[in-house]
Amino acid sequence: MRLFFLSLLVVLLGACSTTRFETPPITDESHEQWQQRQQQLAGLDAWSIRGRVALYLDDDVYNLGLGWTREQEDNRIKLEASLGQGLVLLEKNDSKVKLTTSDGDIYYGSNAQQVLWQSTGWAIPIEGLEYWIKGINHPDSSYLPLIDYQGLATSLQQDDWQINFLEYKNAGLDQYNNPALPRKMYMKRDKLALKILIDQWQAEQDLNPSRLFPDFTD
Repeated sequence: MRLFFLSLLVVLLGACSTTRFETPPITDESHEQWQQRQQQLAGLDAWSIRGRVALYLDDDVYNLGLGWTREQEDNRIKLEASLGQGLVLLEKNDSKVKLTTSDGDIYYGSNAQQVLWQSTGWAIPIEGLEYWIKGINHPDSSYLPLIDYQGLATSLQQDDWQINFLEYKNAGLDQYNNPALPRKMYMKRDKLALKILIDQWQAEQDLNPSRLFPDFTD
């Protein structure tokens, strides 16, 4: 009798464990939700982001603060190292790009990725990231998505980049019905990889002061 109850307990625990970790299936409704997200978020072109980036290139790791404001075609992206070790300010307006370093060097161009690579050696795809940061693909090339049952992308393959969306949160963007937007993401191509953690999504506003690491100020 004791053996019977022990066997029954094992079966019940196993059933509970299986039920607890069961993932809801992806349905036609999931794909419809994904298409609706693409349409909704394609129009999201005004935001202010504060976050952090870990950039991996070959054997080097760079830990950076991220500040990104966008208003339609106007982008201002700040990448700042801790302890005042350097600041890059990238300003992009349609096809006009200007990059200013903390040393006073200025670079101009028409492609943000090329200008950033010229000044830092980092080939970060800014034009693609304008969409990937929202959890959707950009419309200019083919892509392969994986979605979950809620229609949220868990990963994208586009332009030879693998983008994984690790966590979402509801953003405080009332004018866009507070959509779920990425909080943690990881993207990789060849020897370059980025881990992005977004601490704050909010309506567009200027990111001042320039320091994104207030704990490291004087």
